[in-house]
Amino acid sequence: MRWLRRKEKAAAAPEPKPGFGAWLVLQFAGEEPLAGMPFARLERVCSNAASLVCGAAFARPEPFERPEVLRPAMREEAAVVSRRTADGFRAALADRENTVLAWPWEHIGTSVAWQATRAGTVEAAQLGERVEQLAAAYGIYFREQLTAVLDLWSQVAAGVYRGEQPPDLPRMGAQMLAAFEAQQGRERPGA
Repeated sequence: MRWLRRKEKAAAAPEPKPGFGAWLVLQFAGEEPLAGMPFARLERVCSNAASLVCGAAFARPEPFERPEVLRPAMREEAAVVSRRTADGFRAALADRENTVLAWPWEHIGTSVAWQATRAGTVEAAQLGERVEQLAAAYGIYFREQLTAVLDLWSQVAAGVYRGEQPPDLPRMGAQMLAAFEAQQGRERPGA
């Protein structure tokens, strides 16, 4: 009586958990829906997430050394960020009174937000994945430049936070990565 048996439905695949970049994007977005954000706000969310990915990739590059980050296309995109950062810093040195520094994570945030809004895919998973891949590739392939950028960023932050402990981007990025990993560990069944 085979013909009377019902076919069992295949179990739906579990929704993939957001990666570190998506988790950061959601942290910075708060309760505000990404799709409804003005471009400047979306760009800031992506830039903030990218700053912590850069810090984490600088402090702990191993978790980011994955094929999707290390592929040649990602290295080329990271090279664009590196060139924009270098050009911006040269311009700042040439005209110190009329130039504003643009950090590499701001270039990443602008690029990711722009591409997402043009494509019409303003979702945390896609934004976060792009932020994470690009910021990690920059941190891995252009570590020497990131070292100089972080040194300058620390000097600027020390001037802003006079008398207080200035923020340390690699430490903050590593702490956020550890918090993300701990949360992911708790969410796994049997963990």
